[in-house]
Amino acid sequence: MEEFKPVVFKLDKELYGLDINKVQGIEKEQQVVRVPNTATYIKGIMNLRGDVIPVYSLRKKFGLPETSATDIQYIIVRTNESLLALEVDSVDEIHSIESSDVHDVPSIVNSVDTRYFHKVLKSNRGLIITIDIDKLLSDEEIEQIQQMKDSL
Repeated sequence: MEEFKPVVFKLDKELYGLDINKVQGIEKEQQVVRVPNTATYIKGIMNLRGDVIPVYSLRKKFGLPETSATDIQYIIVRTNESLLALEVDSVDEIHSIESSDVHDVPSIVNSVDTRYFHKVLKSNRGLIITIDIDKLLSDEEIEQIQQMKDSL
């Protein structure tokens, strides 16, 4: 059987996953510089080994309250030919999921606002919702990020 390998992370008490092939790295304790007048989900930018990368808050995207936790982590992903740092509560681990435990997201959950939910995975830790990183950003967000990067 074929396996699916997601990088699993937590937001609040829920588990989410990203295809490991889209993940460039996982970072801790990065300085984030706020950029005024950007999209709500854009927390700011970070300098990571010479690259200026936008920081995107999945908490805000998913309508979760801000956290006062100081041990936030960043998953660096490649989407639409650019790097993006996803701010998450914590990174769990890389899981190996058998193809028989990979399911489509129920149709009742799918909408324009949740088009980025990709698959549901069954694991010994519970259900994991995977995110299609290429569908996470709206066209407007992609444009705002590009304008922000062009102005730097």
